[in-house]
Amino acid sequence: MGIKIMQYIITLLIIFFVLLFLVIINRKPIKKLKSKSLAPFGYRLFYTDQNTRTKRNNVIYKRILYSQKYNIQGKPDFIYKKFKTCYIIELKSGSIKDDPMPHTGDLMQLVAYFLIIEDLFGYKVKKGKLIYSDYCFVVRNTRRLRKTVLSILEDMRYMLKTGKGEANCSFVHCRYCMCKNTVCEFYNI
Repeated sequence: MGIKIMQYIITLLIIFFVLLFLVIINRKPIKKLKSKSLAPFGYRLFYTDQNTRTKRNNVIYKRILYSQKYNIQGKPDFIYKKFKTCYIIELKSGSIKDDPMPHTGDLMQLVAYFLIIEDLFGYKVKKGKLIYSDYCFVVRNTRRLRKTVLSILEDMRYMLKTGKGEANCSFVHCRYCMCKNTVCEFYNI
């Protein structure tokens, strides 16, 4: 009888660790979804940059959010709040088609909003969502993404201060750029 119980316990432990492993490997920082629903379950609207006919109490409307710590500002489309955590939603008018990742500039904009919200309100931002006309991306607030945005901000400030800098030009980076076929000397077709 004791051996059967040990086998049962070992089997349950193996199943538990396999499931835990599957959960860990499926935790990608960015997930592409077909669903475009706005509010995550249990969160309430805290801020919006959208025009609304009626105004709700305890909702901030159309204010520029500024972070002194990072010296950046922005106006996310929606911020939802639950306790001391926030979920940011940014709407994009374009489509993503078959691209497996969001446009780099859109992703960096969302992560910059993560930084602004955490500095300005002191709320933890776990995730955000980029919603395109055909797909959406759920983006986790990871250390790596934050470091990327801070590095880009540092490079931009250096370029503004010195007038020196190098563009990171490639088809992938430049195909949606607003400077394409205008002032950009690198991408004129």
